[in-house]
Amino acid sequence: MNLLLVNAISAVFSLVSIGIVVVALRKATEMIRLGRSMAEQIAASSDNLERALAALKAEHDDFRDESRKLDARLEESARAQRDIARSVDLMQRIRIELQGDVRAMRTSISSRNTAATAAPAPARAPEQTPSQAKPSKLPVFVRRTVASASVADNFATYS
Repeated sequence: MNLLLVNAISAVFSLVSIGIVVVALRKATEMIRLGRSMAEQIAASSDNLERALAALKAEHDDFRDESRKLDARLEESARAQRDIARSVDLMQRIRIELQGDVRAMRTSISSRNTAATAAPAPARAPEQTPSQAKPSKLPVFVRRTVASASVADNFATYS
């Protein structure tokens, strides 16, 4: 009976070991399936990361191009601002010259009025006309206005 009991216990252990092997194989199969799905997810994630990287590179290039365009616009704006500043300075100089010419005209008119009341006005020389007056640094339209205001006679003495 001893041999029968040993065979029975041996058979039970064999069945238990076969059961353990079956459970281990099922778990190994499940682990292999999970490993494959994880590998697929990693591959999909790396593909998504590569697409995101490509999109970021494209945006970086776009921003670099926009930055270059903005730099060019800033240079153009600075150039325009310098031109405007030069124009404003020129207009200030013209205004100062015009103010000096207006003051000279006023003094000449007042002196002419005082001279006219003191003595009769001498006849104007035919060779000296307002267009033959000494040229000014002022633009043409300003000289015409000053010449038409009959300041040409006294313009040479104050310039």
